[in-house]
Amino acid sequence: MNNPQFGEFCWNELVTPNVIAAKEFYRHVLGWQYTEEAVGDMIYTLFRTSTGDQSIGGILEIPKDKQDKIPPHWMGYILVENLEDTLAKAIKHGATVKVSVTKAGDFGLFAVVVDPTGAHIALWQSLKS
Repeated sequence: MNNPQFGEFCWNELVTPNVIAAKEFYRHVLGWQYTEEAVGDMIYTLFRTSTGDQSIGGILEIPKDKQDKIPPHWMGYILVENLEDTLAKAIKHGATVKVSVTKAGDFGLFAVVVDPTGAHIALWQSLKS
């Protein structure tokens, strides 16, 4: 996602119990290409279109011990200028925090909230300029 503005979706992440099957499906259906990154003790898969040179999202495996609690899903990330301020506004207007502020390496900070309608969304503050 090239140069999203604050308030726009900036990343999409597939959370699945079977990364290999997901990669095969999206490769055949959409032509996605993949690269893997070691992040701590896990492998994070980045995907891009067959004509793109920039990653547009990632694929994350649900840990085996949580697969009965977390269903496979897509998570959208919205770019915010200041995560703490945006999180406070979200809470003030009825959101609940599902995942508190978490650092994602040197890339940025994120939090996951549940809006008043029950929908989950991730808020992302980039640490890159």
